[in-house]
Amino acid sequence: MKLLLLLSLPAAAFAASCGGEFSLCADGSCALTNRSCGRCAPGAYACPLSATACVAGLAAYESCPGLDGTYLDASLPEADRLAWLADNVPLEDMIGQLVNAAPAVDAVDLPAYNWLNDNEHGVKGTAHATVYPMGASLGASWSVDLAWRVGAAIGNESRATHNGLADKSGNACGSTSTGEVVANGCGITLYAPNVNLVRDPRWGRAEEVYGEDPHLTAELAVGMVTGLQGNAEGSTSGPGGGPLVTGACCKHFAAHFAVYQNEDLPADRMVLDANVSSRDLWETYLPVMKACVVRAKATHVNGKPTCAHPELLNDVLRESWGFDGFVVSDYDAWSNLVTTHKYVSTWEEAAAAGINAGMDQEGGFGDYSPVDALPDAVRNGTVAAATVRRSFERLMRVRLRLGMFDPPASTAVYGEAYQCDYQCETAAKLALAREAAREGIVLFKNAGGALPLAKGARIALVGPQVDDWRVLLGAVNYAFEDGPDVAPVTIQKGLEAVANVSVAAGCDSVACAALVDVDGAKRLAAAADATVVVLGDSFGATDGWPLCRGTRDDGCESESHDRATIELPGEQVALVAALRAASSRLVCVLVHGGAVALGAAADDCDAVLDLWVPGQMGGAALADVLFGDYSPAGRSPITMYAATSDLPPMGVFDEYAGESSNGTTYRYYAGPAPTYAFGDGLSYASFSYAWAAAPPTTVDACGAIRLRVAVTNTGSVASDEVVQVYARVPDATVPAPAIRLVAFDRVRAIAPGATATVELVVAPESHAVVYPVADSVYVERRAVEQGALVLSVGGSQPGRGATLAATVAVASTTLLADC
Repeated sequence: MKLLLLLSLPAAAFAASCGGEFSLCADGSCALTNRSCGRCAPGAYACPLSATACVAGLAAYESCPGLDGTYLDASLPEADRLAWLADNVPLEDMIGQLVNAAPAVDAVDLPAYNWLNDNEHGVKGTAHATVYPMGASLGASWSVDLAWRVGAAIGNESRATHNGLADKSGNACGSTSTGEVVANGCGITLYAPNVNLVRDPRWGRAEEVYGEDPHLTAELAVGMVTGLQGNAEGSTSGPGGGPLVTGACCKHFAAHFAVYQNEDLPADRMVLDANVSSRDLWETYLPVMKACVVRAKATHVNGKPTCAHPELLNDVLRESWGFDGFVVSDYDAWSNLVTTHKYVSTWEEAAAAGINAGMDQEGGFGDYSPVDALPDAVRNGTVAAATVRRSFERLMRVRLRLGMFDPPASTAVYGEAYQCDYQCETAAKLALAREAAREGIVLFKNAGGALPLAKGARIALVGPQVDDWRVLLGAVNYAFEDGPDVAPVTIQKGLEAVANVSVAAGCDSVACAALVDVDGAKRLAAAADATVVVLGDSFGATDGWPLCRGTRDDGCESESHDRATIELPGEQVALVAALRAASSRLVCVLVHGGAVALGAAADDCDAVLDLWVPGQMGGAALADVLFGDYSPAGRSPITMYAATSDLPPMGVFDEYAGESSNGTTYRYYAGPAPTYAFGDGLSYASFSYAWAAAPPTTVDACGAIRLRVAVTNTGSVASDEVVQVYARVPDATVPAPAIRLVAFDRVRAIAPGATATVELVVAPESHAVVYPVADSVYVERRAVEQGALVLSVGGSQPGRGATLAATVAVASTTLLADC
C-alpha cells in the first residue's frame, strides 16, 4: 500500500516530507509503513517495531523501544542485521521483495521501495534536476576525473530528490504520491551507468555509452560508479565511511553486451541469438564489467539473456569476482525466458531457472510472473527456501549499505547537505554540466586556423535543430514537455550570447528529406564572417514508444531503433556543398551518438566540431569553444568510418577482420581508412613529447610497466592534452587485437611553453591474450605472453600525430590467474 497525502488540508498544515525513509501519512504524521499511520500527532514519527510508540522528531528516533538487536540497530555487524531480517520475514514476504516495485512488509516495518531509476545523465522523472552530457560526450572527454565529478553530481541530486519525497517508496517524483507503480521512480538505486561498447556504429543506443574501447570504458565506468555511490575504489562504504549516496548498476552484464549492439536489426533484441566466442567475451565484454564490479564495487548488475546463466552469475560474477550485490533482470527480462527467448515453457520453470542461476530480482514495468510462481516452485521442490532467502539478503544488503535502515538524524546522507535546495539544478551543477559538455567537444578539423572565431562576429547559423533543446538531451532525455526547470541553452542561444547571429533552417527537418530556402541561407552566409551549420542525427519523439518512427536511413537513433546507414541523413551533404560556395569560413558542428559518415562534407568544411549529445548546457559549451574561451581537447571515443559499406552486416558479432568483413572498432578494423580514427582530436595548441623516464627494456609477465612522459605546450594558448598509450603484441601465439589502448590521462591547462610530466601505468591484463577453452566459454584463460610488447605514446594513435615508441620484452608466459 502507498502512503497518500490528504490533499484537502491546507498545504501549510503539514511538512512537505518526512526525514529518513519515513513517508508522510494522510494525517501529517510520519511512518515507515502504512499500518503505522494514524497513531501519532502531525509531525511526529511512528516508532518502527512498535504498535504504539511515537517520538516528536528524528532526533529522538534512537529512543524508540525495541530497536536494539534488530536490523534497525546500526551498531550491529551487517551480517547480524541481515540475519535478523531473514529470520523475521516470512518466506512469502521475502519472495514479494524480489521485484522492482517492492511492497512494504508490515511485520518488520520494512518500507515499500521502487528500485529502478534510470538516472544515466540526470535524475529521471523530475524537471528539478540537471541534465548532464550523455555517455558518448563523457567518453569523448577521456577524463576519469570528470566522470567521477558528473557521477557525484548525479548521485547527490538523486539522493536529494529521494530525500524530499513525500512517499519514500520512490514511485513518484513530485511532492505528492500518486500511488502508482512506475518503472522509473525517484529512488537511490540507479540503472546506471550503461557500460556496453559500441561494436557496430549503427546501434541505436550508442549515445548512452562511453565508446568502443574496453579500457577507456572501464576506467570511465570506475570513475562514474564511485562518483555515483560516493565510495573509494574497492570500498563498499560511502563518504566518511558511512552509507553509500546511491547504489550504481553496471549494465548490461556479460553476453548482453553483445545483444546490445543491435536493437532491431537484423532482428529484435528480444529474440536475437548473440553467439559470442570465448575470445570476444574475455577480450572485449567482460573486462569492463569486471572493473565495474571488482574495482568500483557497484551494488547491482543488470542483464537480459544472462537470466538463466549460472556460469556467468554464480561462477564468474560471484565466485571469481567476489560480487556480493544483487542481480536484477533488465525490464521484465526474467519473464522473457518464457515470452520471447522460449528458454522454458512455464512461469514456474522460469522462476527456478532464474533464481537457481543467480537471479535475485525482476526489474521493469510490473510483469512479475516468474516471481509470482516462486511459491509453487518452493512447494514443488524446484527452488529451495534457502535460495529465496539468499536473494532476499542480497537485496537487503544494498538497502543497508545505503543507510536506509540507519537512524536518520545521525546518518549524513539524510542531512541538510543532501536536500534539493543544496543539490538540485544549482548554479554549481549547471556550471559542471557546461564544463562536462565543453570537455567532450572534439575538434576533428581546423584548416587554416578557421577557429576560434572573433567575439562579436557576424555568424550565419544554419540547421533545423539550432534552437531545439531536445536534440541536446538525446533519446534517453529525461525531459518533460517543457524541459528541465532551468531552460537548456540551445546552440542558437549559446552563440547569440557572444555574436551577431542570423538563422536559416536549410533543411525541412533533421532528417533533411528536402532543402528549404537554400538561397536565403547562402545570402546569410555570404554576408557573415563565418557560417556555422549544425549536422547529425535525431533522437526521436519526445513521447510515446518507440522513440524513432521514421525510416531506416533518416538518422534517428534510439533504444529499440537501429540505423541502417551511417551517412549524414537526407540532403545534409548537399546543404554543406551549397553553403561552401557562399561561405568565407564554414564550420560544421555534429550532434549525434553513433558514428556518422560525412562524405564530401568532410572536405567542404573548414572546421569540424563534434558536440555529441551535450546536455542542457550544450549551447553555452559550444560557444566557449567556437569563440576561443576554451581550447577543445576531446578525443573521439569511436571510429568515424567513411561509409556504411565499410561495415559488416548487422548481427555479425565477430569483431576480427576476415574474408567477409573488415572487422569493427579500431582494434580490429582493416578496411578503408576511416574519416577520423578512435583517439583523434585537435586543440588550439600544439604539443611535443619526450621521455621523462623511458620504460624498462624487459618486464616480468605479471609486472606493471610505468612510463613517465614530458608533454610540452608548443602553442600560444593554454590547453588540455590527452596522452594516450597504445600496445601491440606482434609475437602473440593466438589472435589478438592489432592495436589497443592500454593507458591514458587527460592533463589539464598546460600553459604555453610549459611542460607537464605525466606518469602512466600499463597493467599486464591490458595487453593479455585469450586462450580458448574447449568445453566452456565461461572459463577465463587470459595470459601475458613472452615476446615483444610494442608501446606508442602520444596525443592520438601511432602514425596520426607526434608519438614516442618503445619495445619492452616480456620475459615469460603466465596466465593472469597465476599473477
